[in-house]
Amino acid sequence: MTTDDDFLLTVTDLLDRPGASRRVDLAMGVPDGLGLTLVEVSDPLRLAGVIESVVDGLLVRGRIEATVRLSCARCLTDIEDAVRADVVELFVGPRGDLAPDDEVEAGYEIREGTIDLDTLLRDALVPAAPYRPLCRPDCRGLCPDCGVDRNLVDCMCEDQHHDSRWAALKGLRLPPHGADS
Repeated sequence: MTTDDDFLLTVTDLLDRPGASRRVDLAMGVPDGLGLTLVEVSDPLRLAGVIESVVDGLLVRGRIEATVRLSCARCLTDIEDAVRADVVELFVGPRGDLAPDDEVEAGYEIREGTIDLDTLLRDALVPAAPYRPLCRPDCRGLCPDCGVDRNLVDCMCEDQHHDSRWAALKGLRLPPHGADS
């Protein structure tokens, strides 16, 4: 179980020093409640990149990598895969020059000389995870009738799944292709 402090990174050496930068190569745990359906992210997550001090705050540029365990969308076989996401995010500190409608994006604030990488990890990993993972491109999936894995066994079930919307065309007979009208 991770705590909120696991994702805090001290950046006091970079604050108010535009042009200064620091390389980072961090291994972190997985944020609690990382909302990925049917996907389990394995420890550790890796963030490799650079934090640059810019006039507006701190710019984090790099790549996040994680190993995920998931199930094939067709046959439910367990799969392990690597997920990678490039990130470029600006963390902003409290500034008195912000207009009333200018808000700092939630999760990307500099607070008490630290930045919290939790939101950055979530925002990068969720869209990078496979939406419909397949164990292989030609996966035949499970039989909808008997449930057997059709990659391993040929079942004897007939494909009786017909779309009733096409039933009216069942008796339609067309002239042979190329026949004169």
